[in-house]
Amino acid sequence: MQDYLRKQIDWPQPFPDQEYADRLARVRAALQGAKLDAIYVTTPANLTWLAGYDMIWYHTRCLTGMLIRADSDKTVWFDGVGHTTIVSLTPAIKDVVWCKSENVTDLVHKVVDGIAPRIGAQARIGLEPWGYSPHADVMKAVRDGLEAKGKKTSDASTLIERLRLVKSPAEIAVVRQAAAMADNAMEAARKVLAPGIMETEIEAAIMSSLMKAGGGYPGIRSMIGSGPRAGTHHSAATQRKVKKGDLVFVDFCSALHRYHVNLNRTFTLGKPDPRFAELMKKSSGCVDQILASVKPGDPWSKISTVGEDYLVKHDINKYIWWQGGYALGISVPPDWVGSFFADPLSGIEDQPMQPGMVFNYENQFDVWENWDGGSGAAYIETLLVTEKGLEVLSKLPRTLIEV
Repeated sequence: MQDYLRKQIDWPQPFPDQEYADRLARVRAALQGAKLDAIYVTTPANLTWLAGYDMIWYHTRCLTGMLIRADSDKTVWFDGVGHTTIVSLTPAIKDVVWCKSENVTDLVHKVVDGIAPRIGAQARIGLEPWGYSPHADVMKAVRDGLEAKGKKTSDASTLIERLRLVKSPAEIAVVRQAAAMADNAMEAARKVLAPGIMETEIEAAIMSSLMKAGGGYPGIRSMIGSGPRAGTHHSAATQRKVKKGDLVFVDFCSALHRYHVNLNRTFTLGKPDPRFAELMKKSSGCVDQILASVKPGDPWSKISTVGEDYLVKHDINKYIWWQGGYALGISVPPDWVGSFFADPLSGIEDQPMQPGMVFNYENQFDVWENWDGGSGAAYIETLLVTEKGLEVLSKLPRTLIEV
């Protein structure tokens, strides 16, 4: 580490040192509760949460990681020498083991040999095999290497992610800033919408707005579709030019200090087909029903239950592709979606609604009846759980927005 570089930091840091110390303390308590002596953290989003480390290239052989022990507040960071500057300019990183080789076998040995003497002879250590980096074969080699040295390993992939569900006051302040940035970026998209503009130009307006506000690239590319592509799901912007009468679907996340806020709105260039207008008007009340029905302490799955009941009652569930939501917070490409959903994934238990949780809620409609304007419409809100109930973070209308 080059300490002289750390003394030259002259830009605001995402959080004060105490915030990272508090997060570390929570992880150590969770390790003790799980009867683990340590964890080797390799999931990119968890590394950012723990240290504020922001690195762009987590490739399949990348073994950048952090060793945390249950019995000590001293952590050890493992990284390649090519990241000397990043590490030196990340104040929360203290002790570093440098990896000089690019050979994956050498990297595994370096990590295993660096971890083994720092934990007990028969220590129980958690690993994160479900992370996006490194590759499963690399993680298996780390696991096998540790077990060959007498350590007991276990899958702790969701241990830290579960802690990240409930945001601190400092994190909530960042989320609120990101929400304002998302609204401004959506307004920037609305301002450039006109017949003849390419979908990629819409994304350019969004990203320009976010970057000028101090944000970064979101974990997933923006989803933009117009006309026949208006019902798009997971589809990137194209060179298609928007036409008068089109619906335009815009779905993106703002990202501030890697904290994501999801926002989706559907625009119409000119008067819409009244059936689309009525569909979006009815569906917008789904969020209002959730706000009125769900409170802190309720199971998170109640969100999906209330939403489904509303859609059925208003006879629009026949058009729904997906309604529901998932946790939001720190994310690193290639994804902003983690393991925790309102309608729990297999193997993940339902979570209680707690103040400090942040998640999105979606109504995504596919319409295969050849209505004028496009193939579907949608909205997404990001919600914050407070002591008083749920709060919608966007100030923009959920109904079809005419341009």
